[in-house]
Amino acid sequence: MGNYSTSTAADVHAAAARSHPNPARLVETYRKARPKASFGELRSAIMGDAAFGAGSWALASAHAAHPQSETFGYEFAWRSHALTGELGATHAMELPFVFGVTHLPQLHGPNGLLGPDKPPANLAARVHETWVRFARTGNPGWDPYDSERRATMHIDAQWTQVDDPRGQERQAWN
Repeated sequence: MGNYSTSTAADVHAAAARSHPNPARLVETYRKARPKASFGELRSAIMGDAAFGAGSWALASAHAAHPQSETFGYEFAWRSHALTGELGATHAMELPFVFGVTHLPQLHGPNGLLGPDKPPANLAARVHETWVRFARTGNPGWDPYDSERRATMHIDAQWTQVDDPRGQERQAWN
């Protein structure tokens, strides 16, 4: 099937066909949302959402439908430059930040999870503090997710609350 740097249009369509009943529509949706993306980036995005995104969106919506509990969404967008920049903001990238262990040497370097560059200075402290606040209070400090706004905190060097990020891609999985 190829890897990230050598992916072709056929690889993108094959990934979509393995995970979606209408692969042509799925690829078209992702291409519209990411017009400058390489085939590797498109393939990775489709595979990531097949494995994690679609289920997370469905679970968040189902949980938000119960008014007795609040649901909070986030998208960890800080991109690691590991693996010559191909790793990006992969699944579980936030975990060293959540647990405040970004200083561990084994996480750094060209093949380490966090890559060769230092993360933004206060990102680990802010993420860790936010998760601790959420564990203590049930509220991370941004608006709850609901089926209309789908408020989501976009976490990077700067934090921005956005409504229904990647909405077209989310809807393609319904």
